[in-house]
Amino acid sequence: MRNRPTGFWQALETVPGAAAVDAEWKARFGNDYGAAKAFLRPNGKLASSHPCMVQRGCGCEHEVVVHGPEDIVAVCRCERGCETFVLQRSDIVVYELDRPTLDTALAKVFGLIEETDAGTDLPGTTRIGVYSPYAGYRFPVYLTIQIEPDDFSEAVDGLLGRNSTPFILLSPTRELCSAKAEKRLTDKRSGFVSLSESVAIGDKRQLRLLRPLDEVLAQFRSSNLPSPKEGDSMVFFPTPPDATWRDVSIRFKDGHTVSVKAKTAGGVFNYTQMGMANKKNGDPTVQWDLLKTFAEERGVLDWTSNKADRKNQKRRELLAANLQDFFRIEGDPFRLTDDGKGWQALFLISPDE
Repeated sequence: MRNRPTGFWQALETVPGAAAVDAEWKARFGNDYGAAKAFLRPNGKLASSHPCMVQRGCGCEHEVVVHGPEDIVAVCRCERGCETFVLQRSDIVVYELDRPTLDTALAKVFGLIEETDAGTDLPGTTRIGVYSPYAGYRFPVYLTIQIEPDDFSEAVDGLLGRNSTPFILLSPTRELCSAKAEKRLTDKRSGFVSLSESVAIGDKRQLRLLRPLDEVLAQFRSSNLPSPKEGDSMVFFPTPPDATWRDVSIRFKDGHTVSVKAKTAGGVFNYTQMGMANKKNGDPTVQWDLLKTFAEERGVLDWTSNKADRKNQKRRELLAANLQDFFRIEGDPFRLTDDGKGWQALFLISPDE
């Protein structure tokens, strides 16, 4: 067998077709074998060759000769002609990498939104999920397993040609990723992650990150995500990707400032930071005034309120757009009241008390 570094991730880039007999995988996985074999499955085929198992033997592949169900041997055909050895039927069962299981484990450890259709038309490449650190931000994540640098480069070119938005590419190691290929990715604000440098294998098909996820994806995040204090007007609010309007609460601290929460994210913002400042004079917009009215009315505004006004219909539409821009949550943040004579906020809103 070829003398190459052993380990789970390294092995995936040395076994053609990611399929081999157990003895080959065991040699390739090295100390990772006990945990790594959980990511293998029989592919229903029997091998025609087997690694040399003779002590100080030739090291070449031996031809498998089947004389009968219980009479299987491995015969050396190379010039050195080392000994023939006996095999069991289980020794020639071919095991392949269980890609769906590996894809699922990687999606879990990277906190991805999994997708049911993970296939692509690129050999050795699957789309394992979507990285969505905040609401409104979704980036596809791919895993490519190749043997040769040229094949890796073709996978990079294929993904760049098929994606108009940035994506993340995972690979077992960085051995096949040339500086040129990595630059092509970074030039398109896409990211490359070497799994051998970032992920460790554990028992029961479990993987774990060697560093916090934000560190693993630090370069990608800096290229594609705004900072919380970016911009002179509306700031970036880190809304969790699974948040809905019912997870949002807004509490006025004074006439110009609110305390905002959306699940685990929160902060204190003024009307300018929430994108509701008049561009001409910097004063609060009528939408901000309407938000204060909803707070004073505990989230329900109808014709019984002394702030009722026919102009509120258009103002409410603009306020809804402002809130959608700030939180990046889909759908209208308001609904008609049950009697159809007013509007009710889907989020919790309260005045300064």
